[in-house]
Amino acid sequence: MALKVMSFGRMAVLVIASTFGACGPSLADPYPLRESAVKAAFLFKFGSFVEWPRDVFPKPDTPMVIGVAGDDAVANDLESLIASRTAEGRPIVARRVNDLGRTGDIHILFVGNQRETRFREALLSLKGPILVVTDQDNGLRLGSVINFSPVDGRVRFSVSLAAAEARSLKLSARLLAVAQVVEGANR
Repeated sequence: MALKVMSFGRMAVLVIASTFGACGPSLADPYPLRESAVKAAFLFKFGSFVEWPRDVFPKPDTPMVIGVAGDDAVANDLESLIASRTAEGRPIVARRVNDLGRTGDIHILFVGNQRETRFREALLSLKGPILVVTDQDNGLRLGSVINFSPVDGRVRFSVSLAAAEARSLKLSARLLAVAQVVEGANR
């Protein structure tokens, strides 16, 4: 029996297409997706569902910068996924972040699982409208805007409206509709 191998590009398209649909891909599907690839696809799409303050992108060709700290697999998959792609007409740049105190011009920052004290310190040092996405126990409680969690073999996410507001970000109703949990919403 021949096995069909799905290329990363095709997998990413599948993930992106189904990310905000009623039924996303499962990590237990016949063509299983690596968890890191699913997270990379989410990171790629999240920026399109955020209303950013006007001064965040001073020019139409200002790139959207997605930083990844503490998860090389997600960084690798994100770099492969965004090659030659744009989001909302903007170029996309992936950047590996080794020092959370020095994020520079990053718009979306994914922080892999960290010790809680280190994570809390890093989060406090982040200033400005950065969409902070985590893979952290109690990530929302600690100040993340979006936190990934595995549910029934799928990568899901929860959202904190208070954290988004504190970072001057407005999240799309379409994003909130597919979040597993929306803290601070009257559903």
